[in-house]
Amino acid sequence: MDSTLSISGNDPTALVTLSSALEAAFQGRGAHERQVVFACIGTDRSTGDALGPLVGQRLRRLGASADEVLGTLEEPLHALNLGDRLEPLMSSPSRPLIVAVDAALGSASNVGSIGLRPGGLHPGQGVGKTLPEVGELSITATVNVSAGALDAQVLQSTRLYFVQELAETIGTACWWGLRMARRSGAARARVAA
Repeated sequence: MDSTLSISGNDPTALVTLSSALEAAFQGRGAHERQVVFACIGTDRSTGDALGPLVGQRLRRLGASADEVLGTLEEPLHALNLGDRLEPLMSSPSRPLIVAVDAALGSASNVGSIGLRPGGLHPGQGVGKTLPEVGELSITATVNVSAGALDAQVLQSTRLYFVQELAETIGTACWWGLRMARRSGAARARVAA
């Protein structure tokens, strides 16, 4: 997967489409031989910005280990701890594949869309923060409209149900995409042996 995927979160095929795209992206980056870490960015103090921690929570409930998920409702990954929590991974000799997950604001026509693209993302841009780029792959969901100087208030007033639904789709797709990529990689290794 070397291009951007954008799908509507309420599309009935969103889960399957995103899972398949993630599987291909993971396979292309050697996820069957490499640690994968989901950096689920955001805070539970803002409903719109809770997307990342909700995705992390979903992944943990599905069975992902604490080493595979940074950012849950219990231990959010946000602007104040992002550098400290990611630095050990970034400086590791066996650098893991980091998948950044974050909420986004955008145009009214994009609200509810889920995007997957190669490369990292710059968390906090929507609220005027300058943070380091995170991830080798990035997943975003547009949770509300961008309102310029009022973006922080827009995030605060985003419906939690809407964010939760997007997080369920993303978390489940991440889980299945990674499982399928690892199964395919293991099967190819057995055939080659």
